[in-house]
Amino acid sequence: MPFDLATYLDRLGLENCPADLNGLKQLQTAQIGAIPFENVLPFLGQLPDLDPASLWQKLVLEGCGGYCFEVNTLLGQALDALGFPNRQVLARVRMGEARGGARTHLAFVVPLDGSEWLVDAGFGGQAPAEPVRISPNEEQPIRDQVYRIRFEDHSGEHVLERKADAGWFPLYGFDRVDVRQDDIEAANFLCAFAPTQSFAGSMKFYRLTPSGFYSFLNGRARCVEGGESREWQIREEAELKRFMRTDLRLGYDDPTIQAIADRLKTLV
Repeated sequence: MPFDLATYLDRLGLENCPADLNGLKQLQTAQIGAIPFENVLPFLGQLPDLDPASLWQKLVLEGCGGYCFEVNTLLGQALDALGFPNRQVLARVRMGEARGGARTHLAFVVPLDGSEWLVDAGFGGQAPAEPVRISPNEEQPIRDQVYRIRFEDHSGEHVLERKADAGWFPLYGFDRVDVRQDDIEAANFLCAFAPTQSFAGSMKFYRLTPSGFYSFLNGRARCVEGGESREWQIREEAELKRFMRTDLRLGYDDPTIQAIADRLKTLV
């Protein structure tokens, strides 16, 4: 099925989305909340299919989530449909390191109102809930975090950073190299199967909520709501099924959830 804007907005719980800055912020936040970040397919040894029809079936009709190449490909279709000019960028993940590795993350740069904005609904729990202005070293509060994007001369990259107690924590760096679908497919394959990537060897979930988030890593679940935090261990398939379907609102079937639970037991 081709991309249908009304059905997509309904999946996100939005009645409409104006093509302005408020609409752009609303769009990113709503997608992170409605379509969780997760790596179920790589964790189960499968390559995510980036064909638009397959993504529509999985993310919209079946109510599942995905990782960056999946959810941000869908987001890009929404940007186009809503009339936002946009450019794909492939980023080098840093996660605290001084430099990144291969380009293994997909995001967007959107020019709007005389500025450029980094738009990303597929980086998981460290990422901002709203777009970040690409403005040198401008500190930008978003929910309970502070972000900035600085330009790095020696790499030629803009680096997205989150403010932490120990200082600025680099998340990823991106440049303006032309991105082709072949590049995205290659990065998708690398992320799904390479042992140097985390997606095949660990199970991650993240869903934004109106006042917090749910997250999960290899059996350890966390809920932050209204400033209160709760963590617990999920050990049994029944509890995993409840967490995935009720808290994360994911539509995976019983055999898939059982396969995840079985694989998680091998990581203990």
